[in-house]
Amino acid sequence: MIVSMQLELKDVPGSLIRVLEPISSHGGNILSVVHSRGERKRVRVQLVFKISDLNSLDLIKSSLRRRGIHASRIDIEGRKYYAKKIFDFVLVGHIIDTDLKDTVDRINESGLVSDIDVVMPDPDEKSSVLLHVEVDESRFSGLLKRIREICREKEFLLVRSLD
Repeated sequence: MIVSMQLELKDVPGSLIRVLEPISSHGGNILSVVHSRGERKRVRVQLVFKISDLNSLDLIKSSLRRRGIHASRIDIEGRKYYAKKIFDFVLVGHIIDTDLKDTVDRINESGLVSDIDVVMPDPDEKSSVLLHVEVDESRFSGLLKRIREICREKEFLLVRSLD
């Protein structure tokens, strides 16, 4: 079966090879790689590879997940297997003092925080956190509701990416 997989990788040396190795080690035959840089610190990658069965795909996805790599879309034989989107959210407030782990855990109930950048100029001042959150398209409204609820409760300012 032919699998098409879309990913967004950090633009750092070695990112692409970290994706290709699990595909090869689980029996995937890579047919094409399209790699395009954007203006952000991420690189969009479109992979097409051939596998023998869905078990191979599950092993590949598990290996990628352990490496911190998440597919935003997977198509099998031209049909959507699943689609996720990545949204960026900036939270401004006393992020660390109000338990960053709790915030991330609660967001992960609706999506998946795949990357965090924290700026904390001074322990007594407000900090800001950039969150890259992956979510299935059908669950986006629930995710947004959850983030707004957290922001009201913890008195954060929310800035979100455009859809």
